[in-house]
Amino acid sequence: MNEKLIKSMTGFGRGSYHTDDVEVVTEIRTVNHRFLDMFIRLPKTYNCFEPQIRKIVSEKNSRGKFEITVTRSGSRGALMELSVDSDLAERYYHCLLELKSRFSLAGEISVADMLTMKEIISTSENIGGFEQEWVLVERSLRSALDALDEMRKTEGLALWEDIEARLVSIGETIRLLNPLVEQTASEARTRLEKKVREMTGGLEIDDDRMLQELALIAERSDVSEELIRLGSHVDQFLAFGKQGSPLGRKLDFLLQELHREVNTLGAKSASTDISANVVNIKSEVEKIREQIQNIE
Repeated sequence: MNEKLIKSMTGFGRGSYHTDDVEVVTEIRTVNHRFLDMFIRLPKTYNCFEPQIRKIVSEKNSRGKFEITVTRSGSRGALMELSVDSDLAERYYHCLLELKSRFSLAGEISVADMLTMKEIISTSENIGGFEQEWVLVERSLRSALDALDEMRKTEGLALWEDIEARLVSIGETIRLLNPLVEQTASEARTRLEKKVREMTGGLEIDDDRMLQELALIAERSDVSEELIRLGSHVDQFLAFGKQGSPLGRKLDFLLQELHREVNTLGAKSASTDISANVVNIKSEVEKIREQIQNIE
């Protein structure tokens, strides 16, 4: 059982990585979705990392809606470069001296006065700092993905155990139906033959014609082929489970085929016993449908 690596599309994973003065935490929440869909929340300074994050997530996952949140705490010094425009500062300083002299202003020109002047100190991104930060982001992301993967495998195993039990139940019902189908066909022929003879009042009947009509009715109510195909689909379903995820789309398609055969079986059924068993199969198929919606 544990050899199966089927994954649920629902899960949560958290990872973190830190240096002496910076910590990056990544949290990932996932739910089922037909395709791979990502919503990523990042600190403004990390927006440049979004393409790399998408690439890493898509390498390990094929379906599901991902909500990824990355948070950062600690010093920002490594991310920014500061520079002083000394020439501009000098020009501002001389302008202030001129104003002070012309208007006989009291007081000294201070650093605080100079810092109010625009563009004396400018900031820029520290490329080396961002490269170091990406290491923190990547490691916390991969740690969160590993935790998510473990949870999705655990959930997937539970899902498959439930599906497998229902498939086994369907298979057992099919085996019960085989003798019922043969018995029902024989009883239908006997009833028809008796009814025809009663209606004809003992008149001589063309046996060949009678056999043709009986064969036609038997063909219309014969569900042996549907039972064979239904059993084959169940076997394929069980075999697919050994392949592991990604598997959801294959199961979706096979379930449609299984559902079609069950509907045909119900429509052609001429026995209340068969109909009751078909209802049970349909119930199991619907429960399987609900479960596979959450399989990657």
